[in-house]
Amino acid sequence: MTKRILWVLLLAALLLAVAAEGVFAQKKTDITVWCMAFDPHVNGYTNVIEAFNKANPSIRVTLEPQPGQAEMTAKIRAALAAGKGEATGFTTPGTTVFEFATTDTIQPVSPGVVTVEQVKKDFLPENYLQCNKGNAIWAIGIPDPPGDCGILVNLDHLKEAGLTVPAKFDTTDQLLQYAKKLAKSEGGKLVRGGLSFQESNDPNYVYSYIAEIGGKFWDNGKQKFTLQTPQAKQVMQFFSDLFFTHKVDATNLPDTLSALSQNLTSMGFMWPEFLPFAEGLYPELNFGFIMKPPFKKGNLPIFSHTDTWNMVVPKYVSGAEKEATFKFLRYLASEEGQLLFLDANPGLSPLKNLVFKSDYYKTGKGKYLAPVIEAMQKGQYRFWGPFADADVMLYNINWPNIDALIHGQLTVDQALAKMEKELNEQDARTRAKYPDAPKTNIYYEGLPANLKL
Repeated sequence: MTKRILWVLLLAALLLAVAAEGVFAQKKTDITVWCMAFDPHVNGYTNVIEAFNKANPSIRVTLEPQPGQAEMTAKIRAALAAGKGEATGFTTPGTTVFEFATTDTIQPVSPGVVTVEQVKKDFLPENYLQCNKGNAIWAIGIPDPPGDCGILVNLDHLKEAGLTVPAKFDTTDQLLQYAKKLAKSEGGKLVRGGLSFQESNDPNYVYSYIAEIGGKFWDNGKQKFTLQTPQAKQVMQFFSDLFFTHKVDATNLPDTLSALSQNLTSMGFMWPEFLPFAEGLYPELNFGFIMKPPFKKGNLPIFSHTDTWNMVVPKYVSGAEKEATFKFLRYLASEEGQLLFLDANPGLSPLKNLVFKSDYYKTGKGKYLAPVIEAMQKGQYRFWGPFADADVMLYNINWPNIDALIHGQLTVDQALAKMEKELNEQDARTRAKYPDAPKTNIYYEGLPANLKL
């Protein structure tokens, strides 16, 4: 009897051990990634996460799309300020990376995910320049094209008007000729725009055109914005004239994204990732991309990629969750991970090797960016920043003042004076609060030697 009981006890212990081992083997580290509810981002992350989860059964990555960029950014700021949250990784625009690092609410991803030297050597320069605090890397980029490099066009409208589709516009005169031929009016009222300039990201075009014609909107020596210059006035007048002189856009029409998607404009100053977005949401519409012209005939157009999209890790993430998040980021930063993302979001990968050598940009979905990549290799690439308040400066200062200009509420001189004053006040407040924040040094003439493409 005693022997029988002993065998039963041994069998029970064995079964418990096996069960415990099974439970242990099935235990997962759960991490959550936030991204904007924007189809190219959601679908790109979904591709990457599915492959990662399959290859890493001990980790479960869950994607939680968040409605709207402004709403998501507000939620991210709230979680970072509170020092706690459900997400272990946030997808955030490049305009916030320096802000979050300056306020010490995110943690560097170097050397745990990438090294500084690796990013300088293998990644496009904005991935280093967007946050130079502490000689560390603070974010891992997802595929995204420079927001001010081109013009989005309705290909059917161009065809109806008998207009060819060039890879790039040669001059602003050519661009305006297209816009005037495409614009439609009824009873003296514009009912379809020829060229829309009503997108909150459009101030990036203003900065790039100012720099192209020799202006400087930021004084590196004085660490001050300088927008009351002849070059700035010339550029702002050009955009004002779209509404009041050439009449190829009007404020009775909706913002650029809405106007393009509702057939209410034929062309627009717009971020290129609108293409995959529209392809999924508006399959009946036929859009294309044309690289923007230089502001001055004979120049080469320059453009900046300050409006990157990246994944950052909150400072409150630690332990097993941090290890799992960093492992996911290493996969996201790999060529395999980037190609999976690119399949749903054909922007520029942060990885130089893919951008300059992969067939994806020669014969694949990314071939529309070939003129942009060629321009990058010719030295036309810049980075306007970093500024700790870049997000606030873009969306709360620059665009509202430009919007007031195109609504006839401010003159060009008034808009530039107001922008300069408000930008400098915002920068001064932040630097007073964070005196150790690195200075902003903009490379107007080209990227520094160690980051040239």
